[in-house]
Amino acid sequence: MEESLRKSRRMPSNTEELLPLIPRPKKKWIPARVLICVMMFTACWTNYMCRLQMPILAVPMIKATGGNASEGVCKQTEDSRFRRAVSWLDPGLELEDYILSRRAEEMAGGARFARDADEDARPSDGPIELLNGKPFDWKPEVRGQLIAAYSYGNVPGNFLGGLMAVRWGPKAAILWTSIVAAVVSLFSPFFAQMHWIVLLLSRVVIGLTGGVTFPACHSLVAQWAPPDEKSRFVWSLLGGTFGTILTYPMVAMIAENLKWENGWYIPSLLMFVWIVFWAVLTYDSPAEHPGISDEEKEHILQAQAGTVRAKKPSLKETPIKAILTSVPFLSLVCCHFGNLFLLFFYQNSMMLYLTKALGFQLSKGGIAASLPWAGRLLLGFFFSWAGDVIKRKEIVSLTVLRKGATVFSHFVPGIFLILVGYVGCRFVLANVFLVLALGFNGAAAISNLSNNQDLSPNFAGFIYGLMNTIGSMSGMIISPLVEEIAGKYGNPIEKWQILFWIGAGVCILCMVIFIIGGSGNIQSWNEVRSEEDAERGRTN
Repeated sequence: MEESLRKSRRMPSNTEELLPLIPRPKKKWIPARVLICVMMFTACWTNYMCRLQMPILAVPMIKATGGNASEGVCKQTEDSRFRRAVSWLDPGLELEDYILSRRAEEMAGGARFARDADEDARPSDGPIELLNGKPFDWKPEVRGQLIAAYSYGNVPGNFLGGLMAVRWGPKAAILWTSIVAAVVSLFSPFFAQMHWIVLLLSRVVIGLTGGVTFPACHSLVAQWAPPDEKSRFVWSLLGGTFGTILTYPMVAMIAENLKWENGWYIPSLLMFVWIVFWAVLTYDSPAEHPGISDEEKEHILQAQAGTVRAKKPSLKETPIKAILTSVPFLSLVCCHFGNLFLLFFYQNSMMLYLTKALGFQLSKGGIAASLPWAGRLLLGFFFSWAGDVIKRKEIVSLTVLRKGATVFSHFVPGIFLILVGYVGCRFVLANVFLVLALGFNGAAAISNLSNNQDLSPNFAGFIYGLMNTIGSMSGMIISPLVEEIAGKYGNPIEKWQILFWIGAGVCILCMVIFIIGGSGNIQSWNEVRSEEDAERGRTN
């Protein structure tokens, strides 16, 4: 009794006196999950940088001869007086006239280079050089295959990405595949000088590595995102869109001013710098992060309680059969296919449309092609914020939110895509429609890009790998389709109208399928008992 009294006397009676004795975790200016978001954003950025090099560099790398040649239909015409008379209806017409006049001057001056066309092409048996700048004399069909080659590797890469994220963790999966992609991209000019087939195979390898990024990032989202912040976490995966905004003008200007080989070298070297930051700053889960505060870790774990396992599920615990027979999942796959069809249509063919069909210069085409992606990034942030607000306030059910968002991510872009084909040489109006079409697709952040997290937080990365595997097949279709319908005829506007109708039709049809069969509810197969639990249940 006396001992307890002595102890009580030594203990401060005022609670405030106890506080200095209790160690407090240091508050961090930047929460760990925000830093993870930044790293995912940059991972998708570098992924798209490697993805887009070939569609951009195909223009300066390949000599415009035969069916490849096109000076663009947007040339100065006799109705310029009428255009100036009605310019008050469209202020962009004066800019268009200026661009067209400059284009006409370039075409007139280019005649003197025609006799040297054979000398400008790189000889097939020439020595391998670091910097040459001369184009290859390849057919349009070769160009289409080179652009599509990324998708040949990207399709199986997405499936492997889901498996690798489960087996080795998303950090390691992205780290090692990024190193491979950077090395292969750095040596791409040498592969091209060996043979176009060697370059094609290298693009397949880059596509294979690129397929790993998004399933692995979705695994990170599942581990790091509290439910009320999930849409904004998914928005960070639009870092690929930001990468597109920078890559189009950057690579185009490098190729136009510093020889096209530098369009491979410089982005690859930048990617090596990023790899160092990824290796140092990224962790697979809050439990593994050494610098996360106790408050933040507890906040994330409590918010995810009941939906996300603390322990990563193994491949044996993954309910593959249940996933593949799930109607909401199959509907999501269709919706995602339509979304990727639209994105690959922009990535793989828009530079050709702007430079070959309309007649933009390469650098102007690069800037113009990046504007729609800027719209997608900005509107994507707005839709992500709005989605989190709607979800937190429970204004509508999650299923209604996901299905309603597809109207903006699929239907509206489809309509604007059709309109692009009918504005012809009105550059400003064409670019406004292109910006609106891809801009509204930013709503995909709260439709198909988030729905896998709704269906199964535990297996979000794996099922995203499956849906992206099927969706990426659209990239294998588009480039050969573009060359077959428009490329081999010299890219006339009428042929491109057909392509725009096809792109819009696929996008809208996939939206309808998702509205019929999609869901925003957690599926029963999200929680699967481990083998030990199943055995214990049988013995009891």
